Amino acid sequence: MCKSNQPAPLSETILTDWLDNQDVMHYLHISPRTLQYLRTNGTLPYSKINSKLYYRRQDIEQLLANNYTRCTIDFSHGKFIK
Repeated sequence: MCKSNQPAPLSETILTDWLDNQDVMHYLHISPRTLQYLRTNGTLPYSKINSKLYYRRQDIEQLLANNYTRCTIDFSHGKFIK
């Protein structure tokens, strides 16, 4: 058998680590304006090619992890406790 000198398709390698605007808005349940705000204030890094924006999947996961808050309920007082 001969090995092919062709590289693996991009869709099977690096591109699976990148999401476009629609994907990010869908996964985070946010509006286009909220996504724009996250970009402009530096919360969410991005890459721009022509007019198309892309985001690294790990940056989205990091954003979620950084904003994770665990809450518990104090049943004796019926209040949330952080």
